[in-house]
Amino acid sequence: PFITYFKGNNRHSLRTRYLRVINDNSTKGNDAGQDNESEIYYTDYQWQKNLEKWNLRITTGTTNEMVIARSDLFNGNNNRKNHSIFTQIDKKWNRLSLSFGGRFEYFNLTSKEKYFIAGDSINSFTASKPVFRAGLNYRVAKETYLRTSFGQGYRFPSMAELFISTDFSGFRIYPNPELKPESGWSTEIGIKQGLKIGKWMGYLDVAAFLMQYDDMMEFSFSQWGDPATDLMAGLGFKSVNAGKTQISGVELSVSSSGKITQNLTINILAG
Repeated sequence: PFITYFKGNNRHSLRTRYLRVINDNSTKGNDAGQDNESEIYYTDYQWQKNLEKWNLRITTGTTNEMVIARSDLFNGNNNRKNHSIFTQIDKKWNRLSLSFGGRFEYFNLTSKEKYFIAGDSINSFTASKPVFRAGLNYRVAKETYLRTSFGQGYRFPSMAELFISTDFSGFRIYPNPELKPESGWSTEIGIKQGLKIGKWMGYLDVAAFLMQYDDMMEFSFSQWGDPATDLMAGLGFKSVNAGKTQISGVELSVSSSGKITQNLTINILAG
């Protein structure tokens, strides 16, 4: 269920979700060792206040998720918790729109099995990190908009990436409980120009972007197992930290619409 409540310039929103998944992967009555079952509990509360006098909007809240998983694929029972609090401020000043926000993420994963990592036998993994974002949009002319943004991201490994252990088409998929969380940032600068040619109207958008990751996670194929005892001489797949990664590029997109005849309108979206 969800509820939204308004009072004056205040908006309160509570969204909740419960999801249960059961996968019985038996083949002709035989247990294939790939069954899994999970329950997800999710809540998201958000409070938003508009200060019309200052053209200012404040948004703050908290998101919480708990996952209970029972799976042959993931070496038994695992529980994951993800808690976060966030705040964002949006301000309009003449032709300029500004946005700034922050979020604190906390993850905890507990496994029934114990793993030997860095000289210690553990069954609980915890990580946390603050991330920030900022952006601005400036209307240079009537139909010309200049924008730029910067944002950080953080992702904790999923249960599948950490613990999955199964066979697929003759190859082995290996677990990696030593997988580290992935973090990074991205930035963009772009311009959006309104166009009008006869009866055609539309927008041209050009943007340049740069993304950088630390400990980026990647599903990789290599010889992860024992070549003497494992299937396919130990060849298979495993999620690993690929290290520092950088992605840069330019995006171009066009959207327009126009009437060919009184009863025929064409919309174009290309990029």
